[in-house]
Amino acid sequence: MNNLSTLAGVTHALPFHLYDDVKQQPTRCELVVHPAQGWAVATELENGTAGLSQCPVTLAAKVCQQFNIDPQALTLFTRYAYTGNYENVYVVRFVSGERDLFDGVRFLGPRRDMLRPEEVDALVQQLSSGQAPAPAWRALTPAA
Repeated sequence: MNNLSTLAGVTHALPFHLYDDVKQQPTRCELVVHPAQGWAVATELENGTAGLSQCPVTLAAKVCQQFNIDPQALTLFTRYAYTGNYENVYVVRFVSGERDLFDGVRFLGPRRDMLRPEEVDALVQQLSSGQAPAPAWRALTPAA
């Protein structure tokens, strides 16, 4: 997943600043986002601050606001890649999410689902070939 920042149409933010969802403590991560396709990958940094597992609501809202992504189109992944071969990737999903009257974004009911290594490989191949992630990966389940 390290090469995603070099793809056409991608914005790379290192660091990307935000606050955790509960205590509003500052944290930061590495963020790779493709605004036109609506996907983002946030990689946790080893920095001693609140981790990404503590800020999915704030992360999703800030990505949508800062990069003008419709909450219904957002696909959000969090990545934990520390020293060695250790890497876990999660798709982040929510029960609901929408823009408010003041153009803010609110998400509720976060959940993280860990991707299997073969799913990560397929995802990287898909994104690297210029394709957007499948709708099944979206942060909000598409209406049937």
